[in-house]
Amino acid sequence: MRVKITADIGNGITLPINYNHLLVGVIYRFLSASDPAFANFLHEEGFHAAEKRFKLFTFSQLMAERRHIRGEQIHFRSTLTWSVSSPVVQFLTHFADTLLTKGRLSIGDRHLKVRDVTIPRAPRFRSEMYFRCLSPIVMSAVREVDGNRRTHYCLPDDPYLSDLIRQNLLHKHQAIHGCIPQDDTLTFQYDNAYIRRKEGRVTRLVDFRGIKIRGVLCPFRVSGSVELIQTGYECGFGDKNSAGFGMVEV
Repeated sequence: MRVKITADIGNGITLPINYNHLLVGVIYRFLSASDPAFANFLHEEGFHAAEKRFKLFTFSQLMAERRHIRGEQIHFRSTLTWSVSSPVVQFLTHFADTLLTKGRLSIGDRHLKVRDVTIPRAPRFRSEMYFRCLSPIVMSAVREVDGNRRTHYCLPDDPYLSDLIRQNLLHKHQAIHGCIPQDDTLTFQYDNAYIRRKEGRVTRLVDFRGIKIRGVLCPFRVSGSVELIQTGYECGFGDKNSAGFGMVEV
């Protein structure tokens, strides 16, 4: 399930171009205001599967019809929309409780009045679907380069990308449900026609609290297990979802 927020910006708002950490702060402040124990559990522990930890939420970029980037800042000049998604009912309940009580978003030192809060209808999940990204998809793997183990961010042509996405979704599904689905198949493929039209310019480099993260903003097709596809829709595809990566829509 997901929450979509519409907020007024008055005469406009300017944020650092790398604003993901500010939105993470909004989420945890909202959770803490409603249930400090749950917020602490999510921040410090999270949900476990296969020796991995997951926060099991993701969020979109800030969307606005009128915006432009100048240097290291992004300027928004029209109404903002922001979406947050999670399969964990407790997460969304606490988040929405504070949101509706406060009636505003505090992003950095700016306080935005919330105009509307909606719960978008979930799509009908099928064994083959086509999605577009609301935030970049990140899929990382530790690989050996010149004898050193380094974090590698997968690009669309990476031969291991599809299976890494699949394994990541299996772990998330296990963290949510305590098991893997009976159908554990999944293939993931970025839209090559879109990549050609964009002349390959589909990656985004995001600085998240000093860490450089390479993601991909490109529509994709996914086929296989309906349960894994739904998991990706609710939690985010790829990794680093709780830092604002991997949110999609049909």
